[in-house]
Amino acid sequence: MPEAEVGVEMTDEEITAFLTRQGHGVLSFAGEEPYSLPISFGYDVLENRCIFQLVFHDESTKRERIASSSRVTLVSYEWRGPDDWRSVIIDGDLRWIDDESPEVLDASEVFAEYASLAGLAVFDRPTPDLDPEWYELEIESMSGRHAPAVASIDAIE
Repeated sequence: MPEAEVGVEMTDEEITAFLTRQGHGVLSFAGEEPYSLPISFGYDVLENRCIFQLVFHDESTKRERIASSSRVTLVSYEWRGPDDWRSVIIDGDLRWIDDESPEVLDASEVFAEYASLAGLAVFDRPTPDLDPEWYELEIESMSGRHAPAVASIDAIE
């Protein structure tokens, strides 16, 4: 039986192109008990960071998880079939962006341009009960792979 082909490492340019196009993934928080959630993000090419608008409410555990450890992993992927897939894994620390700081405008613009926007209806509670805050993922490491049959990121357009 022939050895199965494994994914091919993506170049930095392919990773950048994928992240700016994709705009969503799964964010996993460090800690004793695993916690992951689907999330929209904007990739900031100039600052090499991901921007999130995390939404909190009375029953949310995100604040406590961030307070216990700012370490997170973001996985963004695309699956079109066994021979047409790509994924990027990013590790780093979440940092809160103060709404009063000048950088919040830049962060919100990156998010608006590159994130896959989702409505607040996913929270199943009135909008006034939701407390959105801006965060950035300070990237420590990032890697990407794609199916062997995919020649480059340009082939996905």
